[in-house]
Amino acid sequence: MPKEDYIDKAERIMKEFSEKEYISTSKIRDLMTQVSELYNDIILDTNETLLPKYVDAIRHLKVKMIYDAGRDRQEGLRKEEVGNPKLKDGKLTYFFRETGLLDMVEQIGDSREKFLDYCKYFEALVAYHKFYGGK
Repeated sequence: MPKEDYIDKAERIMKEFSEKEYISTSKIRDLMTQVSELYNDIILDTNETLLPKYVDAIRHLKVKMIYDAGRDRQEGLRKEEVGNPKLKDGKLTYFFRETGLLDMVEQIGDSREKFLDYCKYFEALVAYHKFYGGK
């Protein structure tokens, strides 16, 4: 079976997340803003290997995402979501697990190409969230 391409994966995931309102537009845009700030710096640097300051900043994205997931877990679920095994660790944790965004951060290392691929995938997630009417 061929590997699912990032656009198809983003569409599949965000269709479910938008329909069930598992992630808000403001949350996904906030996450995308953090990624975009790095993208704007890295796109100008044409070296294939990222500078250590960028590698550290990318790894710090994971820390921010984990913090957000922890806060989300503490805020709780809506009444109709309680008991959903997918959401036992919180909606944002489920989002990160399904999208693979946290694991992908670890795989970027110092590769400019992997970071740019990460940004394209993240952008596709945001686009499909909007397309499917995410709130």
